Amino acid sequence: MSKKIYIIDYGFGNLASVQNALEYLNFKCEIIKNPKKLKSATHIILPGVGSFEAGISALKESGWFEKIQFFASQKTYLLGICLGMQLLFTKGTNEKNGKIIDGLGLINGNCEKFFNKKKNSLPLPHVGFSEVSNKNSKLWTNINSKTFFYFVHAYKVSNAKNVDTFNTTVYGEKFISFIEKSNIFGAQFHPEKSQKAGLQLLKNFCNLK
Repeated sequence: MSKKIYIIDYGFGNLASVQNALEYLNFKCEIIKNPKKLKSATHIILPGVGSFEAGISALKESGWFEKIQFFASQKTYLLGICLGMQLLFTKGTNEKNGKIIDGLGLINGNCEKFFNKKKNSLPLPHVGFSEVSNKNSKLWTNINSKTFFYFVHAYKVSNAKNVDTFNTTVYGEKFISFIEKSNIFGAQFHPEKSQKAGLQLLKNFCNLK
């Protein structure tokens, strides 16, 4: 079966950067804005940069919310990047008022601000290359055990339930930087900006059958 790779445009994220990375790897892909045009897909990428509440609102207003849930239930491969990963979870935090709000609900866990329960002198957002622990994942083939990926975020996920595996990173406190649950994957880092290792991860995702 031929691959049909789509990058979701809901008004957030570095869409062109992700598309350029995939095309560099010789994968055909399409940025798609209207969910009604997504009739079939083998691989879907949900990028994102911004706040949880704005991202979820945009997904609902554009019609992507239910569409993503449907394709995930049909075992379509789904990769969330940065905010896109956070939106996959059950709960997130409204940056404006600190209230807990619902996410896509595809993975059981919460997204909250760094150092929410203790003081820390590290600056926010967390920006730059940090090491990601290497555990057994379908997307970690040919990626070294001590590998650094590029991050830009002020909110993080520190717990997850009923998943296949997850990798962690430390920035003042430990957080989940990569996660896998069946056909659903999330990367808190930006693989499209993470040089050779990031390209390998994207290649591994697109090669899933």
